[in-house]
Amino acid sequence: MNERTVFALGFFDGVHRGHAALLNASRDLAKELGCSCGVVTFENHPDALVLGAAPGLINTVADRDLLLRRLFHMDRIISLPFDRTLMRCPWQDFFRLLTTEYHAGGLVCGADFRFGHRGEGNAQRLQTICAEAGIPCIVVPEQTLDGITVSSTHIRSLLEKGEMGEAVKFLGH
Repeated sequence: MNERTVFALGFFDGVHRGHAALLNASRDLAKELGCSCGVVTFENHPDALVLGAAPGLINTVADRDLLLRRLFHMDRIISLPFDRTLMRCPWQDFFRLLTTEYHAGGLVCGADFRFGHRGEGNAQRLQTICAEAGIPCIVVPEQTLDGITVSSTHIRSLLEKGEMGEAVKFLGH
């Protein structure tokens, strides 16, 4: 597929309210640019390889993809295997992969987004390289609810404590 796509970048475990901000920004930018919208994510949690253990996941890969398509109307979902090759990929090469192989017409990430070898790529570097390439890049600030940062980690902790109502509030679905 050679169609230009505005991609939201991340793992998207839980596809929660914080992710919704990224996905909505991606969809809005795609509409503005006349592109499709999508996500670039991973088949497996990067922590499994980077730290030796992945956290318990909120949803399966299949459920995540279904939520991304049904709730947020993502046209494309690119699920990359997070393996040693990708883990060691310099951040600039990962950017080139997005723009050449997947035809990124714009990128959206969270303010805490890290990518590339040793997490050397970050939101600021992504904005800079996108500007140099003439590609729009939106960095979405962290999202909070009741003064608490919306994150998969927080939602996992609520689920572990059995606080389902609170977890659903942070998930947003």
